[in-house]
Amino acid sequence: MPARTFSPDSLRHLRRQRGVTQHKLAASLGVHKTAISAYENGRRRPDVETLATIADVLGARMDDFVTAGAA
Repeated sequence: MPARTFSPDSLRHLRRQRGVTQHKLAASLGVHKTAISAYENGRRRPDVETLATIADVLGARMDDFVTAGAA
């Protein structure tokens, strides 16, 4: 079964598509906007709880932020 990994590009795309700024998303999560930038640039990965909150704020599913990679 292929491993599923967080997709920074999906986060960036969905956030922009929904018209949410990094600042607004960060405020919703209670983090600094540099954390959102780090997620979108692949320097950090959100934990499962944070990803669930991001999905809720953006009206998305957690699956929308992951891709199937090589095992």
